[in-house]
Amino acid sequence: MSPVRILVVEDEGAVGRDIQNTLVRLGYSVPDIARTGSEALEIVRRIDPDLVIMDVRLSGAMDGIEAAQRIRCSYGKPIIYLTALADEDTISRASKTEPEGYLLKPFNESELQSAVEIAISRTRSRAALADREEQFMSTLRSMADGVIATDIVGNITYMNPVAESLTGWEFADARSRVLGEVFKITDSSGREAPPFTPRPGGSVDRGGGRRVLLSTREGRRLAVEDNSAPLKDSHGSLVGLVVVFRRAEERAAGDARQSAAGVVARDGDGEPLREIVEGIADPLIAVDRHWDITYLNQRAVESFGDGRGGLIGSGFWNILPPAAREENFHDGSRAMARRERYSFEFQTVEGGRWFEASGYPFGEGLLLLLRDVTERREELERASRLEKLESLGLLARGFAHDFNNILTVMLGNLSLAEMKLPEGIDGTEELEQARVATVRAQNRVHQLLTFAKGGAPIRQRIDPGVLLREIGADLERDPRIDYRIEIAADIWPLDADPGQLRRVVENLVRNAEEAMPGGGTLTLRLRNAPAGAPMREALPTALELEAVADYVVLEVEDSGHGVGEDLLDRLFEPYFSTRGESNATGIGLTVCESIARAHNGGIALRSEEGRGTAVSVAFPAPADRREPPPAEVASVSPEGLALEGRKPRVLVLEDEPLIRRLLVANLEQGGFEVTGTEDGIETVARYIEAFDRGEAFDIVITDLSIPNGMGGVKAVEEIHQIAPGAKVIVSSGYSDDPAMSDPERYGFCAVLPKPYQPRQLLELVRGLLGISE
Repeated sequence: MSPVRILVVEDEGAVGRDIQNTLVRLGYSVPDIARTGSEALEIVRRIDPDLVIMDVRLSGAMDGIEAAQRIRCSYGKPIIYLTALADEDTISRASKTEPEGYLLKPFNESELQSAVEIAISRTRSRAALADREEQFMSTLRSMADGVIATDIVGNITYMNPVAESLTGWEFADARSRVLGEVFKITDSSGREAPPFTPRPGGSVDRGGGRRVLLSTREGRRLAVEDNSAPLKDSHGSLVGLVVVFRRAEERAAGDARQSAAGVVARDGDGEPLREIVEGIADPLIAVDRHWDITYLNQRAVESFGDGRGGLIGSGFWNILPPAAREENFHDGSRAMARRERYSFEFQTVEGGRWFEASGYPFGEGLLLLLRDVTERREELERASRLEKLESLGLLARGFAHDFNNILTVMLGNLSLAEMKLPEGIDGTEELEQARVATVRAQNRVHQLLTFAKGGAPIRQRIDPGVLLREIGADLERDPRIDYRIEIAADIWPLDADPGQLRRVVENLVRNAEEAMPGGGTLTLRLRNAPAGAPMREALPTALELEAVADYVVLEVEDSGHGVGEDLLDRLFEPYFSTRGESNATGIGLTVCESIARAHNGGIALRSEEGRGTAVSVAFPAPADRREPPPAEVASVSPEGLALEGRKPRVLVLEDEPLIRRLLVANLEQGGFEVTGTEDGIETVARYIEAFDRGEAFDIVITDLSIPNGMGGVKAVEEIHQIAPGAKVIVSSGYSDDPAMSDPERYGFCAVLPKPYQPRQLLELVRGLLGISE
C-alpha cells in the first residue's frame, strides 16, 4: 500500500519544514508545502492528497479557513487545522468547514501523529461505509424482487423500484406510511392477511414464501409471494422489518386462500410477534392515551420495576424521575394528540443511567422504545470538555499575548521609574508594590495558558534549592501556619522552566493553606531520588518514575483535613474542587500535572481524611551535574559600556509602539545604539543596509508574531541568508510557541518571554555579546 499523501499548508517556512520532516519520519508522504491558500488549491488539484494540514492564519488574501472551505467543496479532502491564535469568530468559522481536528501550537510529535491517524481512520471508515451503502443500495435497486423496509412500528423507511412498480406507490408518497396501507395483502376471499411471517430466531422463510393477493394503489389485485424478517442493529435490538416479494404465477384461488389462512392461524394468537418483542434487547413499553402502561417487555421490567404485574396499569411518568416529567410531559402529550413521533432523554435516579425514549404512534397511545445511551452521553460530555479546553486554549493564547504586551509596558515603565527616582523619596514603596503585583499578574496569565493545554516549558539550567528559597521568601504567610522548608544540601540542578516550577509550588502551597483554615504545619521538601536508591521505594508508584533515571522530588505536605478516598481519583480533573467557595476554580492541580508532564516528570497525591495531604512532584535530573551559571547583576548605567571602541548596535522588531519605545529607551539607557522597526520586511531591509555598509548589527531582538506582516521566524530566515552567524533573540507573549521552547531549531540564540523587566533584557543582551559595563 502506498503511503498516505499529506499536504502541509503553512506560511512559516521553518514550521512547515519541521512538520514535513516529522510526518515523513512517521511514514507519511509529504510531496509539497503550500504557503498560501491559492497555492494550496493548485497543489490539491495536482497531487490529490489524502489529507490537508492547514494553518488557520495564512499570509495573502485567502486565509486558511477560506482555503479549507474551497478544498472541502471542490475536492472533499479532510482537513486538520493548525492554529496558534483564534478568537471566537474564527473558531466558529473553522467549525463550519467540518474539520477532522485541531492542533494547537505548540504540539509534539505524538499529538501530530495521533491527529493524523484519527483523521485518516475516520476518512477511510466513512469511505468504506459509503461504498458498502452504495453497493447495498445498488443491489437493492437492481433486484428483481420488491423490497420494503420499515421502522420498529411498521412505518415505511425504504422501497426499491420493483416495490414501487408492483404496489403502485412511489417511495416519496409511501415514506412514513404504515406498511399495511401500502403493502395491503389479502387471501382470495378478501380476508386481510398480516404483512409479516416471523420465523424462530428471526430467520427468513426460504421455502418459497407464501402466496397472497396484493391490492395496488390503483385497486388492481396481484398474486405475489412474500417473505419477511425482523431487522436488528449491531446489538441485536429490533429496529424494523424487511419484506421481500415478487409477482407469482396465477394459481387457483384456493391455493391463495389456503396459504393466507395458514398465516392467520399461525399469527392469530400473537405468539410469533410476542417472541420478537420479548427478544428486543431494549426496554419496550406501550401506553394508552392516558399514559397508563398497557404492555412492557421483560427488559423494561428489569430496568424499571420489580414485577410485570405491578407496572401494568400504572402511569408511565411515575416510573421516571420527576424532572423528566416536568421537562417532557407537555411535548409528549402534544405528540400523542397529533399522532407524531417523539423522543427525549432522561437519567434514572438509581444508577445514573441515561436512556433515550423514542415514542411511535401505536393504537390510541404510543409505543416507547428506551435505549441505554449512557456511553454516548459520557462520550459527548468528554468531547464537550475537550472542546471547551481547546476553545479555552485558543482564546487564552490570544488573551495571553495581548495581556503580556500590556504587562511588558507596565513592568518596564515601573522598573524604569524606580531606577530614575532618588532613593528614599515618597512613592518608591508604592512603585515596588505595583511592580510585584504586575509580576503576579504575569504568573496568573501563564497559569491560564498552561491549564488550556499550552505553556511549553522554556528550559534553562537552574538550582531548584535557590528557587524554592526565593519562593518561600515571597510567600504571604498565614500567621496560623508553621512553614517549614527542607532542602537537601547536595540538591541536583534541573533543566526546567523556572516560571512554571514557581507556579507548581505556589499552587500546591495555596491548596495546602486552604486545607488548614484553623492553622497547622506546611512542609516544603526538596531532595534527590537517585536510581536504585532505597528511598525510591517509599515514593508513590503513581509518579511512574523510570527505574534507571535520576530525579529531583518536590514534596508539599500539610496537616489539614485531607481528602476522602472516594474523591482521590478526581482531584486532577479540570474544574473539580473539594472547596465549595464560588472562587474555587478547580484548575490548580490540573496545571501542576500539565507542568510535570511537560517536563517529562510525574505528580502523585496521597491523602487521608483528617490526617492531611502530601503531594510529590518528580522532575528528571540532567545527566551532567554542572551547576547553573551565576546570575550577573547588571547596571543600566550607560557609562563604560563599549565594544571595540563603539556602542553595541541592536536592531529591534516590535509592532506594538509602546513596547518598541520601551525597548529602545531601556537599551539606550543601558549604553546601546538602537534601531526600531515594526515589520519584518523593514527589519530585514535595515539589516541588509547596515551589513552592506560594514556596520552590521551586533544583535537582533524580534517579536514572534506580526499581524498581517512578516514575523520573527521568517525574518530570522532572511537574516541568516545574509549573515549565518547573526545573533537573534526571540521575544513574545506567546510563551507556548514552539519557537519559544526550542529557539535553536528556528534560528534564534535566546528567548525573552514577555513581560520582562529592563534588568532581564540587559543581562541577556550583555551575556550574549560577552560584554560587561
